[in-house]
Amino acid sequence: MSQLFKAIVIDDEPAARRLMKSLLQQYNDVVEVIAEAGNGREAIAKIEELKPDVIFLDIQMPDLTGFEVIDQLKVKPNIIFTTAYEQYAIKAFETFSIDYLLKPIKEERLEQSINKLKQFGRLSSQKIDVAGLQEIIRQFQAPQKATTLPIKTGDRINLIRYENISYMEASDKYVFIYTIDGQKHITDQSLTTFEEKLPPQFFRIQKSYIINKDKIKEMHRHFNSRYLFIMDDKAANRLTSGRTYHDAIRAEFGL
Repeated sequence: MSQLFKAIVIDDEPAARRLMKSLLQQYNDVVEVIAEAGNGREAIAKIEELKPDVIFLDIQMPDLTGFEVIDQLKVKPNIIFTTAYEQYAIKAFETFSIDYLLKPIKEERLEQSINKLKQFGRLSSQKIDVAGLQEIIRQFQAPQKATTLPIKTGDRINLIRYENISYMEASDKYVFIYTIDGQKHITDQSLTTFEEKLPPQFFRIQKSYIINKDKIKEMHRHFNSRYLFIMDDKAANRLTSGRTYHDAIRAEFGL
């Protein structure tokens, strides 16, 4: 009889957790999902309480990264990373014999991970060199300075140069990206996800807007501790900041 591995699925995106659980159903003779977590702190609590045999762990989460989760664990389960990293960075995981699933997850790649899990069994005694893993990823990423933002639309990926982006707007479940020439692109990624990945010239002025500071034409004081930003784009878009961002804006722009 094959070993049944108790699993926890960890991802800040509910849709990603649902997809992973759905994909794992076909391996219910090998993996039993006993819990899920939507952020790093919740993940640590559930792992320490339930002591799973394996975790499917997202790397980019709003509170703690996947690496920080591992670093704080007393329990050391098997780890299968789920990540959107490019292939060059994935080599870091292979160096440490940690398996990974590159998003969007493919069924055949998940099958390989399950087979690897069955082959290696319980690895809870294995010491994971988190600092070394992070350093290798930094080394892989350091020479590569991103200049474009990839936006997936169906099977097509548009690459938008950062210098051409005026601002981003969250609306309902989508984010609209406005370029200086008046074009608009749509994505289902969250504004928070972009905020974590964008270079320093991008700044959040309210819950619905991230602006490119290099594309501000004018800035005016507005009522109720707000600011009005007039963008240097084709439509001269006018964006109003949120009241709760007043202090952050003053600090950012030296006001």
